[in-house]
Amino acid sequence: MTQWGSQGAGNGQFQRPYGIATDSQDNVYVVEYDGARVDKFTSSGTFITKWGSSGSGAGQFIHARDIAIGASDNVYVADTGNDRIEKFSSSGNFIRQ
Repeated sequence: MTQWGSQGAGNGQFQRPYGIATDSQDNVYVVEYDGARVDKFTSSGTFITKWGSSGSGAGQFIHARDIAIGASDNVYVADTGNDRIEKFSSSGNFIRQ
């Protein structure tokens, strides 16, 4: 069994993690409802990167609620606060909403 994280806003910490998904490389993505961001980890829990902030602009979230990985490991985030889906590359670059 593997586990990682703690409460907080730092790298590898969570503020109400809500959704989780894995890509073709077994990297783990966690979307945070209150933290307004996506955190990316290796399958063993090593922090890789994070992206997002609170708001309604491109790459921002109000209440990110779920996450999915699609073709080419693109990342889709469902944001109920902004009533939209946003698409990102696996490194967090905004693609479209």
